[in-house]
Amino acid sequence: MASAAGADVKVLQDQLQQLRTDFAALRETLKELARHGISETAQQATAPGENVWAEVKRGAETVIREIQEKPIIAAFTALGVGFVLGALFSRRRD
Repeated sequence: MASAAGADVKVLQDQLQQLRTDFAALRETLKELARHGISETAQQATAPGENVWAEVKRGAETVIREIQEKPIIAAFTALGVGFVLGALFSRRRD
């Protein structure tokens, strides 16, 4: 009976050691997945920002080109917008 109990204890110790090994491998796998997931999430998060920035740059280049092609119209437009904004803000103070 004592030898049977000793054999059972040895089997349990071996199984426990195998579980420790399996959990260590699982932990490393989870770490790798987390690292990969964070990297992928960061790439997905920056993509829309880069798209917006590219769109803003295109818009600014279009405005600059319009100003260079039609400087007098651009100057009068800026003057008109300035008058309108000035009138709106001066009325709010009164």
